[in-house]
Amino acid sequence: MKEKKIKLCLAIIGIFSCFLLYQVIVAARSVGNYQEKIWLHRCNSLEKLYEKEHLYPNIEVDVVFREKENELDVTHDLDTTFHLEIEEYFRHFKEKKGCIWLDIKNLSASNKDSILLKLTGLCDKYQINKERLIIESTSWKDLKLFTDNGFYTSMYVAYDKPSRLSESEEVSCIKELQHIVDSRSVRAISFPYWWYPSIKKKLGRSIDLLTWKHRTTQFIFLLSHEGKKMLDDKQLKVILVKDKGKHHR
Repeated sequence: MKEKKIKLCLAIIGIFSCFLLYQVIVAARSVGNYQEKIWLHRCNSLEKLYEKEHLYPNIEVDVVFREKENELDVTHDLDTTFHLEIEEYFRHFKEKKGCIWLDIKNLSASNKDSILLKLTGLCDKYQINKERLIIESTSWKDLKLFTDNGFYTSMYVAYDKPSRLSESEEVSCIKELQHIVDSRSVRAISFPYWWYPSIKKKLGRSIDLLTWKHRTTQFIFLLSHEGKKMLDDKQLKVILVKDKGKHHR
């Protein structure tokens, strides 16, 4: 009897192991198959762009507007510069088919006109259709100017994690998002993946959703049940994933 139980347990373990191995193989073979939806997070150097473009034709870039120089500086932090202008990306994408998600770190009422003029000029110069750009900021009221001028815009949801909020606080956040969506100031909302379940369940609005799992590689994302669910969601248009490579900054 004991021997039969051992054999049964071994059989179950074997079947489970085969199932896991199959899932791993499927995920590994799927890397690079969802290029329209899975984009590269924080592609803040040309070296990283060149290194990863075969897997990620679509990228996310952080920029800071430097008013004195009238430049969109490619950097994640206001107090840091690598002296790389976003124009270099436009020059590259003139000959490519990819899209650029621009996370503008300091969009404001005082600089929005200058940024709009700068981006419009770059689009014209390098023949980049405005629809190939995602213009993102936490400042949704200022994004309206870009929306009205034909750009695809997204409001960055900067709330704390739902798990750290009370029920009433989460309700308040959702109501504010509904107000933003109803204002038609932006064409999408973008948020860290931990907000996905709540927004998907409670927002109740027809608007594009963008998200990121910036600590998760594409392989791990594809291996997860959550990842498969997000890939199947037609309302969710873009998912950023981590792939640091050799030139991350």
